[in-house]
Amino acid sequence: MNNRDHGFITDEEIIRRGKELLGPDFEPNQAKGASYDLSLGEEVYVSGEDSPRTLSVARPFVAIPRGQFALLLTKEYVRVPDDHLALISIRFGKKAQGLVNISGFHVDPGFEGKIVFSVFNAGPTDVMLKYGEPIFMIFFYKLQHSVLRPYKGERKGLKSLPTALVSSVKGVSASLSDVDKRVTRLEVERWVMWTLLIGAIIAVISAFVAK
Repeated sequence: MNNRDHGFITDEEIIRRGKELLGPDFEPNQAKGASYDLSLGEEVYVSGEDSPRTLSVARPFVAIPRGQFALLLTKEYVRVPDDHLALISIRFGKKAQGLVNISGFHVDPGFEGKIVFSVFNAGPTDVMLKYGEPIFMIFFYKLQHSVLRPYKGERKGLKSLPTALVSSVKGVSASLSDVDKRVTRLEVERWVMWTLLIGAIIAVISAFVAK
């Protein structure tokens, strides 16, 4: 296998395959470097509220109060091929305001649907979000082969916030110390994942260079 047959795909390929990977709401100008900026979709739930709220061009804003959880749905309908893995994150601008992703950082091969981000506002003030605003990032990594067991879980084909997930955070509050422990654990898991992934990439490159 040629060493160019796998690795992170760049903006050029993301743009070329935009509708395939990101559905009808794909925007070419949101592909940058080796990532794509995912936008905030039409459905949001903030803990403590009675039900999810619907965002639109006419009513585009939602505030996540300090110390509250929220469920955010992407605008794009993401498709991860069986021979790809996707990594996800929140853009730095929102992280700097205190918005923390606590729902994980990867999307399995074979997944398709809108992605739900579970977030917490650990900042000193409310974080304001706008419908259609690019606030997430996704990286697509091309694997050497298709996986034997692509994703077939309950969130495949997801287009709205799952009722069970909304119920699980409804009325939830947490101290900042409790959240800090959870965030620290997730950051450690992320560091381990990236270390293993980068190590594998270096090993593959070294093998080809040695030939």
